[in-house]
Amino acid sequence: MHITTIGAAIVDVVVSTVQPMRGAKQDVEHIGLYAGGGALNAAFNMAARGAQVAVHACVGADLEGKLLRDLLQSRGIQPVLSTHRLPTGKSVVMVDDAGAARAYAQRGASAWVGEQGFAGLDRSDVVYVTGLSLESQAWLQAALAAMLRRPFRLVVTPGARQLAHPDALRDLWAQADLLCVNAHEAVRLVQGDDGRLPADDPPPEVARNLARQLIRRPGQTALLTLGAEGALFFDGRAGHFHPVQPVDVVSTIGAGDAFASAFVHAWAGGAPPQDALAAATRSAAQVIQVVPANLAGPLQA
Repeated sequence: MHITTIGAAIVDVVVSTVQPMRGAKQDVEHIGLYAGGGALNAAFNMAARGAQVAVHACVGADLEGKLLRDLLQSRGIQPVLSTHRLPTGKSVVMVDDAGAARAYAQRGASAWVGEQGFAGLDRSDVVYVTGLSLESQAWLQAALAAMLRRPFRLVVTPGARQLAHPDALRDLWAQADLLCVNAHEAVRLVQGDDGRLPADDPPPEVARNLARQLIRRPGQTALLTLGAEGALFFDGRAGHFHPVQPVDVVSTIGAGDAFASAFVHAWAGGAPPQDALAAATRSAAQVIQVVPANLAGPLQA
């Protein structure tokens, strides 16, 4: 299976375990440098499962960009990385003792993926789209529109900027074979900014109704993560639910990428929904037990 991921390739500075600030300086347990961004997180996960993976992203002409390129190549992943005059994107991630994370991001070059096109998509079985800038989303939509035929399944996992502009997301949303969102994002898409969930983690029956409202055409499917309630895959006719796997949480920052990418790998490979959900649940459980957003290890020369 050949999978192409599209989105951000950044450097994460991860700080844990952070307590409420008292004074000008605080000792922490760990500060590490890691590869991050949705496109990289998904690529590492799918490559570890045996897929042939290429990454479409944009980095700067700097040391950080070279480190990311070298890391991808060392993992057998094809880096289709354009180079921009802006520096490689960076994020400082603060993780507290409950595993909750706050990120401070400088998007840099990562916001310009697709400016030079998306060569090679027609050789993919799956194109997995992570969070994009509105400019990158427009370039991708133009590339898809120019294709005479689309031989791949299109998976869309929209980011915050896309979710904040649902009108701009509408075309890509309608083209997706699988849309991956969490329950709060689903409410925002179908009900607008004033939409409210009846609970922080909605039960399966509420999630099933949300997923049904996300469907825009026959054959489209949706994957909803429900926090502590688990996850639900809606195949266009019925909902398939799977509970969470209880583990000690170290960091939740990469749980969504780990879940969705493992599900997509199994689903695209023909696994039944329950098996794909089980694989995704195990993947997310593994990632939330380590500090970074993926299992690639520290970023180093």
